[in-house]
Amino acid sequence: MIQHIDDAKCVGCGVCVQKCPLDAIRLNEAGKAFIAYPDDCMTCYVCERLCPAGAIFVHPFKEKLPPVFPGPQYEAVEGNDLRDKEAYHA
Repeated sequence: MIQHIDDAKCVGCGVCVQKCPLDAIRLNEAGKAFIAYPDDCMTCYVCERLCPAGAIFVHPFKEKLPPVFPGPQYEAVEGNDLRDKEAYHA
């Protein structure tokens, strides 16, 4: 997610606006880049890498990520060997 665009460093070139694949960045009335749609940012780093002034900082984990839960647990079924084609197609 885009975390910060430094107004003091931004030169208003518009490269970030042109190259953002989801149009999350716009130029304000003063010609400076701003984060118009922060929720649309997919953290691709294109804006940060292409900004000639180094005014954009992208942080991949700005918000706390939800916990990861394991998927459903399955028990092995005895007697079913899927490698045995005859038993599988019987």
